[in-house]
Amino acid sequence: MAARSEAFEEAPIAGSCWAGAANGSRSGVAALDVVSEQVTALMDSFLAARVAELVKVDVELECIGLEVAGLVRASGKRLRPAFVYWGHRATGAEHDEAVLWPAAAVEMLHTFALIHDDVIDRSPMRRSRPAAHEALAANHREEGLAGNSSWFGVSAAILAGDLAFVWADQLMGEAGLDPAALDRARRVFTDLRVEVMAGQYLELRLAGLADATEDEALRIALLKSGRYTVTRPLQLGAAIGGGDELLDAALCAFGDAVGAAFQLRDDVLGLFGDPETTGKGAMSDLREGKRTVLMLRTLALASPAERMVLTRVLGNPDIEEADATRARQIVVDCGALDSVEQLLVDKHHLACQALAQVPEPARQALRDLADLAAFRIG
Repeated sequence: MAARSEAFEEAPIAGSCWAGAANGSRSGVAALDVVSEQVTALMDSFLAARVAELVKVDVELECIGLEVAGLVRASGKRLRPAFVYWGHRATGAEHDEAVLWPAAAVEMLHTFALIHDDVIDRSPMRRSRPAAHEALAANHREEGLAGNSSWFGVSAAILAGDLAFVWADQLMGEAGLDPAALDRARRVFTDLRVEVMAGQYLELRLAGLADATEDEALRIALLKSGRYTVTRPLQLGAAIGGGDELLDAALCAFGDAVGAAFQLRDDVLGLFGDPETTGKGAMSDLREGKRTVLMLRTLALASPAERMVLTRVLGNPDIEEADATRARQIVVDCGALDSVEQLLVDKHHLACQALAQVPEPARQALRDLADLAAFRIG
């Protein structure tokens, strides 16, 4: 990042698990490759048809459809679809292209969540492009429409997210699965959708709690991000394959541990990540005053003077880069960063232990995906 001080550059971040981040980013590529290209092609075709349907209703609807399609296309990893696919393979099932549809449905649901999350967080960027509410506000201004462009953008983005939610359900319904498998998949998909919205609400509430605890932050992170990223997609894939209770328990233990590691890494990247790599701003979490595990641990370990600095920065929408740099330095100096990195490694280790009963090739693929989720750099 451009504005880091020399002291920050020399901080112990280089000696933590970040040293393994590049390896983790590489190790999951093969496990993703089986899924990502096919899911991307499926979604491109699906969204082209949906945008064409919108245009038939009214040509002015094209922009909202293209905004959803553009955000989907801007994603390169397809991590959640990969967990659906390998959850299915963990049952001993062979490759089945019908599974790509529910995998794409989970990715479409993720698009819905991102659009709404950026509205809630007032994030200007997503995946190195303007967030949906910013892009749609710009459309409003360019068309010379009357009214407040910013509020139009927020309102239109909410509707774009709702549209992605509907399309996720449509993808699930068009999977071509047998009725029993589809019914099992829908039950997990419902749990996934409820949990991500419940977690989002609880995260909003947590930001306003003066006495928020680390346990609360971990629980909410698991609901909002961990389970919807890892555990439920795995269980969805396994449900399609007809997995048993023993497998489900192993996948749940693995998924919850990886999901927690994923969110802890997300919290670190939200503060220390390079926007050129993460595709989003590096001050959003500070401006929103998010009570992440990393920040709660920092508040607990910081000196009184350092806590005063953080109190001024957290939740202040007008902070500048110098404020963010000082906050980052405090996170490093008090030892919070290293301790969260160790917690992340512990979660990763628990996840790998849970894979003992999972058959190959799913076991190795899931281990690789765990590396990617925990040690990614973007």
